[in-house]
Amino acid sequence: MKLLNYILINKEARLFDTKEFLLKAFVAVLIGSFVGESIPYVSKDMISVLFGMMLTLEPVNLTGIRSGFKQVEASVIGALITGIILSVLGYNPWSVALSVTVTLYVSLVINWRQFSVVAVFTSIYMAQYVQLDLLGNPSEFETFKLRITALITGVAIAMFVNLLFSLMGYKHMMEKRIFHLLEQISKKTKAIYQMLSLHNYEDAHKIMKDYGDLFNNLNWINGTIMDYQKDFFTFKNEQKSVKLEKIIKMTTLLREMSHITYDICFRLSKGDHGYKEPEFVECFEHILHRMDQLLEKLDCIIHNKDVTSVIVVGSRDKSHETLKLLNENIEHMDHLLTHYL
Repeated sequence: MKLLNYILINKEARLFDTKEFLLKAFVAVLIGSFVGESIPYVSKDMISVLFGMMLTLEPVNLTGIRSGFKQVEASVIGALITGIILSVLGYNPWSVALSVTVTLYVSLVINWRQFSVVAVFTSIYMAQYVQLDLLGNPSEFETFKLRITALITGVAIAMFVNLLFSLMGYKHMMEKRIFHLLEQISKKTKAIYQMLSLHNYEDAHKIMKDYGDLFNNLNWINGTIMDYQKDFFTFKNEQKSVKLEKIIKMTTLLREMSHITYDICFRLSKGDHGYKEPEFVECFEHILHRMDQLLEKLDCIIHNKDVTSVIVVGSRDKSHETLKLLNENIEHMDHLLTHYL
């Protein structure tokens, strides 16, 4: 059983259409290999074709286009910096080290949170995969020309494959992402309930740290949804647009729910006694039950089952302000899911 856990794709990966992505990658590499090898000039640098193509594969067209443009931009930056340094200092270990370092520095100036792998790769490429001009001399321009041509070819192939798969459609792509977010919030809420039940409040800080991944996922998935909303095929499809409006409302509700549960955990870590009362714990358990029913409803939507067969029980708590807010969010989610299709 443990061996299967290492081999099989886990539930979270399946929610993000991993099987479809694997198929897309296979088709993209197959097309990329045939196209790249059929163009004599481009075939000299199949690494840039396939690497650039793989980085551009995305479930949403607009996200893929943005990724492709970023790669071209990063490659131009890396090539310009390295080309200037190599033309002045020549090809030697010192110039290579300086080129990569300066490229890394400029990349961090543009975005200090992360450096551009593509820019650094291009810098190394310019120094190591040197092309010659007609006279047989090392040429920074010829090296850059090959790199950018091969990269643009790979990006163009990826955009075509993204478009091809978007026409076929990722079934319930956005609904699965909402399910993932709600499931994450539910798990955090269960951890808080367990802490309340066992009176083990030392776990509060550990649970709060785990919220970092949840907030990151919320931002990432929200960005994907925004790109999907701007997609031409979504914009022109009235039914998709209406559903997406509901999905956007759901992400807002989920963000509020995550912040409310985080706030409860924070207050428990500070010893707030109001959250330790038996009545609060009982109502909190009821909220967990309601979240599980929301997950059931989402599962019905994803698997094309009757969503009305799942009834989300009503709210119990009428006094505690925090739980009232959480219950209101659940009721809004329930309404959106019930009238989703």
